[in-house]
Amino acid sequence: MLLILAAVLSFAAGAGMKVFPIFNPDEASIKQNIEYDEKTGTVNILIVGVDEIPGEKTRRSDTIAVASLDIEEKTIRIISIPRDTRVQIPERGWEKLNHAFAYGGVELLHETVVNLLGIPIHYYAIVNYDSFPKLVDLIGGVDINVNKHLRYTDRAGGVYIDIPKGQQHMDGKTALDYVRFRHDALGDIGRVGRQQRFYRAVFQKMKEPEMLSKIPEILKQGLEMVDTNMTVSQAIQLVAYLKDIPSYKTVIAMLPGRSAYIAGVSYWIPDLSAASELLTAVPEEAEASVDEVAPEKDTLTVEGPQIQELVARIEEPIAVLNGTGQSGLAGSASRLLQSIGVDVAYIGNAKHFDYHYTSIRYPDGSKAASDRAEALAQMCGLSAEVVRPEKGLKNVTIILGKDYEMVFNRLERLTP
Repeated sequence: MLLILAAVLSFAAGAGMKVFPIFNPDEASIKQNIEYDEKTGTVNILIVGVDEIPGEKTRRSDTIAVASLDIEEKTIRIISIPRDTRVQIPERGWEKLNHAFAYGGVELLHETVVNLLGIPIHYYAIVNYDSFPKLVDLIGGVDINVNKHLRYTDRAGGVYIDIPKGQQHMDGKTALDYVRFRHDALGDIGRVGRQQRFYRAVFQKMKEPEMLSKIPEILKQGLEMVDTNMTVSQAIQLVAYLKDIPSYKTVIAMLPGRSAYIAGVSYWIPDLSAASELLTAVPEEAEASVDEVAPEKDTLTVEGPQIQELVARIEEPIAVLNGTGQSGLAGSASRLLQSIGVDVAYIGNAKHFDYHYTSIRYPDGSKAASDRAEALAQMCGLSAEVVRPEKGLKNVTIILGKDYEMVFNRLERLTP
């Protein structure tokens, strides 16, 4: 969420500086007034979006990122870090990254991220979700092409998300739902991708000439939203210095890595070598790598023929049944499918355990379900002969047979 705020403030202040040319610092004055890494010439800022739950004292760090601003080369790299990233939290051991903020606030989160990435972090900025819709409404909303229907209901928590597929003009409430949605197969990873696309949409919005008159109010509300150890003058000076950076020198990416289950808990396992390359690559190389770690679709970039197109065709959750009797197969297959991007609504046992071949069933009479079943078959390396309609089904269903190893090998090759 704060990534979006940072974009708004950057472009708002950037446009403002053109009106007030007195704010035009050079490299020397920036280095004199702002803390930075002398080895790399970068200012690194920890960005945290927090969620306060009514009745709970603990605030959760729902969004975490690091913005690395290169003073000498005039480049901006923003690395989103999934909150489920497996890290060593000082005096706590191996846990999910977002637990650090709950245990020790921004200080412990800061120390944990420094240890994770191996870079100094000079400043932090924290924003609460509550004020965000007001700022989005203030700029008139944004336009985003939603690549699949986003639906989620939590009556107890008062959360109702229903965003149709296709081109959408989002007001503040819809924007908040969009960037917070994580209830699909990709969970937090898919949400990071949506936040990055929304971030780019805000960048485009702030370039519109009519935004100029709204700058004072945007800055006023934006600054009220932020808790930071950077002074207002430092922030204005830094933004003014970087205001004219071309788009190819602005890199937005997600921390490279892979999903994994450890002791029954889902984690994001970071690839620190790839992260280091991303933070230090020249702009052209870094820009080319963005699609590898944060693709435009809500699917992970994986090997295999047209895998992203196949995942996009499987729009509804599927069921996975064990037709062999071997314990744990349905759960294992479910985790593989979800890591690729396929939602699984149900796992269980088939009617009997004598299925020699894996097959796929779909609700009889539904053309849409038939198409989803065909896409699932292609993904699993199955022929069209094992795809058949069945009355009474609610979901497309894969029944694992005694040839399951072939299916597992295929899916494992497709997982990141």
